[in-house]
Amino acid sequence: MSSTTTPAASLTVTPVQHRSELNAFIRMPHRLYVGNPHWTPPLDSSQRTLLDADRGHPFHEFARVQPFLARRGRDVVGRIAAVDDCRQGEGGFGLFESVPDAEVCAALFVAASDWLRGRGRVRMLGPLNLSTNHECGLLVDGFDTPPVVQMPYNPDYYQDLFGEAGLKPAKDLWSWTIDLTAPLPARLNRLRDRVAERHRFTLRPLDLDRLDDEAAVLHRIYNEAWQGNWGFIPMSEAEFRHALGELKPLLRRSFTGVAEIDGVPVAFGVILPDAAPALRAARGRLWRFGFPLGALRMARALRRTSTGRALLIGVLDEYRGQGIDVLLRVAGLEQARQLGMRTVDASWVLEDNTDSNRGVVAMGGRRSVTHRLYELDL
Repeated sequence: MSSTTTPAASLTVTPVQHRSELNAFIRMPHRLYVGNPHWTPPLDSSQRTLLDADRGHPFHEFARVQPFLARRGRDVVGRIAAVDDCRQGEGGFGLFESVPDAEVCAALFVAASDWLRGRGRVRMLGPLNLSTNHECGLLVDGFDTPPVVQMPYNPDYYQDLFGEAGLKPAKDLWSWTIDLTAPLPARLNRLRDRVAERHRFTLRPLDLDRLDDEAAVLHRIYNEAWQGNWGFIPMSEAEFRHALGELKPLLRRSFTGVAEIDGVPVAFGVILPDAAPALRAARGRLWRFGFPLGALRMARALRRTSTGRALLIGVLDEYRGQGIDVLLRVAGLEQARQLGMRTVDASWVLEDNTDSNRGVVAMGGRRSVTHRLYELDL
């Protein structure tokens, strides 16, 4: 009796050009992570808006994005998006997903590299989904920790795939967890009181009824406060308003503090309720079978969340070193506790941002999760 061996299906990587291919790109991770309780599926509608330039996302005013799909035969086995942002000194890649296959990973990076090289880039940085103003970094430890809202999650084998494909570590992004069931360190409260006595800072909540006006103020502080940070890409006002609009459903259950001097805003801080469990409950879709089942699941899960994410604290350069960050941090943690949060995740902080990391430690933070950015010479 003779035996025959069925040849393995050939591997192809092709650019996403049609709606059906974009749908396959968006839904591919749902099969990859089936049964994984930690992965947080983004809303399909948000992914389409982000990736489809015709849908008007303001990111596309400055960047070209080319998604690619890897297939073995007819099966989708990987994906990647190449990003050419004119504000960034190097090309970017993001939205990477792959089965545990080095050949698939290598082919995806070849496709992204070739596209970026054709646009004059000599290096690429990532993962960026799709810039440092969005989700970024590859999870390299803390795989048993559910990610908080707007923080990425990936399988543990991605780190090996990246190394085999020739990528080199560029920068680590640290996350910290603060236990709100414990009292704040007494030293921190004393420092807060001393700052309040010596300076004329006042704190007020973000006025959600005047969010349009407030957005212009926060946008200016955001770009000025972070402009010296490694990897920072300034946001246009349209981008900032879009991002703020996506967060608006969370803001009424958040700490959103604005620090002022003589009525002039000079700093702000944001602690959001963790919407990741709500997104996991929705499974990527707000509507199913003509009913808002995903939206209802999200609302129910969000009411039960007891975790927050310290998303931003920004202080204008000329007011740094005066303790205004302490006022914002203490006020934020106190209000987070009042809102029913038991822990706050401070994420992310650059590994070499000594002042910010010391500030989180002073609040009782402990290192919890690390994400890593990689670079590849083209």
